[in-house]
Order: sequence, then structure tokens, then C-alpha cells
Amino acid sequence: MMQKILIFTEKITPRIHYIFDFVLREFSGLDFELTTNIQFFEATTLPKINYSNQITPNSIQLKPDSILSNSGISDSIQFEELNPIGKLFYTLTRYEEYLPFESDHHGRFQGKGRAIKTPFVDQWILDFQQELKRNYPHLEFKDRKFELVLTCDVDQVWKYKNKGFKRILGAYVRDVIRLDFKELAKRKRIIFNKEKDPFDTFELFKNLRNRYKNKVVFFWLMADYDRFDKNNPTENRYFKEKIKEISEWAEFGIHPSYASNSNPEKLKKEIRRLENVLGEKVLKSRQHYIKLTFPETYQRLIQEGIKEDYTMAYADETGFRAGTCTPFFWYDLEAEKQTDLKIHPFSVMDVSMRNYMKLSIEESIEEVQRLKGEIQKVNGQMVVLFHNSNFHEDWEGWGKVMESLV
Repeated sequence: MMQKILIFTEKITPRIHYIFDFVLREFSGLDFELTTNIQFFEATTLPKINYSNQITPNSIQLKPDSILSNSGISDSIQFEELNPIGKLFYTLTRYEEYLPFESDHHGRFQGKGRAIKTPFVDQWILDFQQELKRNYPHLEFKDRKFELVLTCDVDQVWKYKNKGFKRILGAYVRDVIRLDFKELAKRKRIIFNKEKDPFDTFELFKNLRNRYKNKVVFFWLMADYDRFDKNNPTENRYFKEKIKEISEWAEFGIHPSYASNSNPEKLKKEIRRLENVLGEKVLKSRQHYIKLTFPETYQRLIQEGIKEDYTMAYADETGFRAGTCTPFFWYDLEAEKQTDLKIHPFSVMDVSMRNYMKLSIEESIEEVQRLKGEIQKVNGQMVVLFHNSNFHEDWEGWGKVMESLV
């Protein structure tokens, strides 16, 4: 039976319920009840939290913020001026991303100069647990354990093979026009199975999984060919066989295309394609190019039956976009309600370190170790993103970065 805490607040709102649900139930493993009855609150024998400006004896006091008692979005809310619970809500809901901000050329929220570099949400809750324990020694909290989750966005299974006749022929012609006979010869060797395709690196993930028993999730791009969506043809039988083969030893999810961000029908079609290949419901998702727009992206995923999303991170920086390394349910600020979409934040991506932060392999190993240390301090879930295409050629040696994690 869950241990229970009584919380006094002058006004019960969906926002107040949401943040205490995360802090107490999801994170700490405690039950709670909200009340506006001060006499009932003072008379209870349960552990007590006073979330108001009133002074009450024998309870833990938390200062309230208007952000939790109000609804809608206000540009007058300043993160630095909020009390701790208000800061947690602001960060978890990505409140600032509902306000105007300067995006990059893909329309994405940029982490540069404002990335959260530690999981401060988790640390605050752990410190708060200690305060609860000092006041109510009988309380026991949920046992947390560090977990490493390797994830892979499969933008292209193969660089050269199984692209369809037109694309392969076009590539041959391009090599000839450029007089790049070295590339032409390599293309022929790989297409005729004389050499392994450089993007076919799935054994790296499988070997790590077999050795260390960590969770592995692959996100499959099932798009129609487009400027930013250059996956293998979805009807190619070798492509389908590869998805089935890998899904026997790893978990799977959809990788909604760049184009689907402006076309919800494409999202529906791409999910159905993956479901038809595997004969199972698709429940996990991560956006291609980490294109995450609030609240539309998550509203559309929920509409299509997605239950878990792994997009919550910066594209250009490492860190903790929602301030946490603990999975949490998304709160829809537009609808003012907690949803059943569980968010799994990730803290680091290969492309962020090499292409945006310009880190070397050695510097990237240092950064993933720093992040791992921060997450281990709070016994959180470390979700990392490496692309199958980023281990050879220009990415030679990057396998060391992934291996350094385990």
C-alpha cells in the first residue's frame, strides 16, 4: 500500500495536481491527496505539505507560484523568479517553448547558450525527499536505479545498397560526371556484395546489448523520398527484412519524417507502414531531425496512438531539455491536462557533439562520461542517440564514444 501525503493548497488546479503527481507518485513512489480545507489539513495525522502562503504548524512549507494556480501562457512569467515547484513545472512542460523564441533554420528550439547541463529537477526532488524523511522518518521512497538505453535513428539502413533502380543509376551517373572512379568502384563492390555497406553497423549495437544487457531501441524512418527524408524505399523487401531481423533482438519505434511535421496524414501513413512490416502496434516514436513543436507534435502523436516519445533533447547541444533524466508524462498546456504520453528525455546525440559542438572523439568521450556521472548521481535513465550511419568514413572511430558508455 502506498504511503500517503496530504497537501494543502488554496486552489486545486490541474497544474498543481500534475507537478505533485510527478514529484511524489512517479518519482518518489508516494500517494498524495490535495485539500483546500485548512481544518482538515491541520487535524490529519498524515505527513503534510503546505503549498500556500498560510502558516501552518507541523508541516513542510512550499511557497506557491501563480504559474500553477493560473491557466494559459503568460510572457510575464520569469523562470528565475519562480519558487522550486514552479521551476519544475516550467521546465517539465517546456513553458518557454510556447512563447516566441528564435529558432534555427529547421524551426527548432536551440540549446546553445541556454542548455540545461545537469538534471536539476531530479536533484531537487532527491533533496526534498531528505527533508520529508527528516520530518517523517517512516516514509520510504521508490528505489531508483541507473539505466542506460542505447537508441538509434535509422535514417538510412544502407548508403549504397537497396536504394531502388533510379537512385542507384543516378548515383552511377553522378560518379562518372564527377570523374570519381574511386567512388564508382566502391559503389559497385558494395552493391554486388563484395564489401560491406558502411551504414550497416547494427552488429555494434547487438554486441553491446549481448555483453551488457542494456535496452536498445531503433527508430525507423518510413517516409516517402524527400529533401530531408532519404531512407530506403519502404517497399524494398530487404529493407523490410532488416527491420524484422533487428526487431527480434531490439525494441522498435517510428521515426516520423521531416515532411510529416507539416502533413499529419504522412505521419499516419508512416506509422501504418511500420505496423504492416512488423504486424504489431507502434507505440514508440522519435522525430526526425529532433523536430519538436509544442503542442502540435505531441498532440498528433497521441492522436495516432503513440504512448512513448524519445524526442526531448536539444539538437545542437548535450544536456537536459526538460531538466530531468526521469521519464515523465507530458502535460498539454493548451488543453490544460496531463496526457498518457510518456516522455523519455535523451541527453546526448552523436550529431550534436561532432557537427554542432565541434567536439573531437576524445572530447566527446569526456562529455558522455560527464553526463553519465550526472545521471548516476540521481540514479536516472541515460538515453543516448547514435546513428547507424555514423561509425565509418568521416565518422571513423566514433564507435569508441558509444562503447565508452558501457
